[in-house]
Amino acid sequence: MKRANTNTRHYTACALLLFVSVFQGFVSGVYATEPASSPAKPPNQAALNMLAQIAAAGASGQFDKTEQLFRQGKETGLSELQMYETVLNMLPYVGYPRTLSTMMSFQKVYPNYIRDRSGGKDPQPTEPWQDYAGKVWIERGTQIQAQLGFGGPGAEAFTKQLMQLSPELTEWVRYDDFGRVFGRAGLSLIEREAIVIGVTIAQGAPQVASHHRAMVNVGGSEALIDGLVEAVARIVDAKAMAAARQYIATVRKQ
Repeated sequence: MKRANTNTRHYTACALLLFVSVFQGFVSGVYATEPASSPAKPPNQAALNMLAQIAAAGASGQFDKTEQLFRQGKETGLSELQMYETVLNMLPYVGYPRTLSTMMSFQKVYPNYIRDRSGGKDPQPTEPWQDYAGKVWIERGTQIQAQLGFGGPGAEAFTKQLMQLSPELTEWVRYDDFGRVFGRAGLSLIEREAIVIGVTIAQGAPQVASHHRAMVNVGGSEALIDGLVEAVARIVDAKAMAAARQYIATVRKQ
């Protein structure tokens, strides 16, 4: 009973922390040729570190730094697609202004990416809203939320707490963040979690603890996460870094 009460308190705390970030303005592996549910390939620490650094630099408004990191991206084995998707993945966690500014940095380095992707035609969204919102993102979001440990069997108490806080935001996190954004081709779930860890560290946000757990759920190790933390530490300010380290240390004790 004591253990159950502890778990309930933990889920409640995670839910509150998640939605506090949303209300403050943060709206809340597999590769491009594979569906998001495919078995993950062995993680590439150097590539994951670069993804986290790009996200951290963009989240903290260091757009000259993001431009530099985009130039270095290919040296660590990242494709233009992976870096483009990294920027899109930032949106639920930093909002439109910094996502758009980070995308401008990407386009400075790779000015022909969108034109080449569209084959010279007018650029179109890869997953048009009218074709995907009603079914694909809903089903995909539910599946991915369970994979990350934020929903499905074993997380019923957590889901209930989210609904009690805000049913609207509960749906948006599931279908928009996890379904529309996380479910896109181009990055693995472990890569997308590396991006979110980079963002949350840069913000000194408590959600780094929840995404620490999610990273482990999709194949990440404690050593891999330590590598991400050290990579991001070269970019973000000391106060945010200290807060993030404390949140990670706390979740590791549970």
